[in-house]
Amino acid sequence: MIHIFNPEHDIALGAHVEQFTAPHAARQLRHDLGFLPMIWAEEGDKVIVEDIEAAKEAFRHLGLKARGSWRSWRDIADVLDVRQPEEIDPWGWDQALFHRMVKAGVSPALLPMPNRLEAIRQMSHRQWAADHVLPAMRLLPNTVGKATAVSSVSGLMSLLHDYNRVVVKAPWSSSGRGIRYLDGRDLTSYTIPMRNWARNVIERQGSIMLEPYYNKVSDFAMEFLSNGRGTVRYCGLSVFDTRSGAYSGSVLDTEEDKVARLGVWISADQLAMIQEQLTRVLGRELANSYRGPLGVDMMVVSVDNKLMVHPCVELNLRRTMGHVALALTERINVIPKLMSIVYTDKYRLKVGAPL
Repeated sequence: MIHIFNPEHDIALGAHVEQFTAPHAARQLRHDLGFLPMIWAEEGDKVIVEDIEAAKEAFRHLGLKARGSWRSWRDIADVLDVRQPEEIDPWGWDQALFHRMVKAGVSPALLPMPNRLEAIRQMSHRQWAADHVLPAMRLLPNTVGKATAVSSVSGLMSLLHDYNRVVVKAPWSSSGRGIRYLDGRDLTSYTIPMRNWARNVIERQGSIMLEPYYNKVSDFAMEFLSNGRGTVRYCGLSVFDTRSGAYSGSVLDTEEDKVARLGVWISADQLAMIQEQLTRVLGRELANSYRGPLGVDMMVVSVDNKLMVHPCVELNLRRTMGHVALALTERINVIPKLMSIVYTDKYRLKVGAPL
């Protein structure tokens, strides 16, 4: 298997262009953390990185044995030989990655067909999850959640009057980006820069998503793997933290202890009910359109002093940091620990002392 870390995936979905240049921060993240797939790589696998020596050094700090081999992007056409095709496992499939690989000399015959790439993009739109996943999850007791797509600034304005506080999101955006907060009771929060941002998002992406603002108590997620034939397998829980909407760290622990951590706010029975329902819904809705890892972000919220669960804040049709945490948990000896991404002169994956 060939592994590729392309963390700019979400931004590329929104841009939807062949000649895509990722922002500087995303390019640096791709360079600095390109070693991540070696955590879950198996014997005989190959991990494509931009700088082999830098990747080796960064991975060495984790204290793990590399089970696969390191390969350079410069040699990717030779690694992906059409005469001996291997499965390609990127962070996420998108048009930009497809064309980067073709430009590097990879045969299109080894890559997903354009209709598959387009299906992944459409299902990654926040409205798709709001229409195809959230309604079935809301049938479960003690759940909340709503998301509405609007295609004009005037439509956004009219909906603001129906809410107190709202969250406005770009349909395709990376973690912590493409999100704004508004107070429907105080339209002075809807400033000219905010209006211009909303108009630009609608012009580029066709619509914008509006959701009620919830008083969040805790973030968590469930991670899955789709076989592309209508079967979705549950992989595990992701208990993580965010700062200003962006990912900041994940708990490395046993499944039992992660359930116990969340047990302060949500019962094990309700978690099991959500997991079972999501497995059924995702298997039915993804069918043969998506094959690979995925994750569903959720949160425990307080509504009128009652704890409830938003069971589908976001659907990520790609590998997630939750999947990284699950893979790393299997390979380290001492848990619990905290896995985090920190930035000083570069991005680093840190595994901290036991919590």
